[in-house]
Amino acid sequence: MKRIILFIFISSLFIFSACEYEIIDSKPGQSIDPISNLNHSISGSNLTLTWDLPSSYPEDIIQPISVMIRITRNGQNAGEQVLQGAPISFTYDSYDPESTYKFIVKVKGEVDTEDRNFSNLRYSSGVILEL
Repeated sequence: MKRIILFIFISSLFIFSACEYEIIDSKPGQSIDPISNLNHSISGSNLTLTWDLPSSYPEDIIQPISVMIRITRNGQNAGEQVLQGAPISFTYDSYDPESTYKFIVKVKGEVDTEDRNFSNLRYSSGVILEL
């Protein structure tokens, strides 16, 4: 009987002492606005994306910003491009009209931080173009 009570006590101790992890909803700092006016044009096997960058950035973002583009083709990862120097266009030169594509375009900014607990990168929300 003592063994059963001890077993129940120890089991209860493990169940009720489990650690809870805090869910991270966002990174610290002011968020970056997403791109706007995402458009595309097709010429042969070239698909050109154009967009407008945000008009302003948080004070801690190091200029110039970058733009990250994630590409999927027929539901499969087809690559990721990081364009430096505040670009406003990108040409994808392997476009096939028989395939379906998804382009996710995000603004990527760097911040100057020496705190090892925080990333030095901050991304905007993605704008999606599906073809």
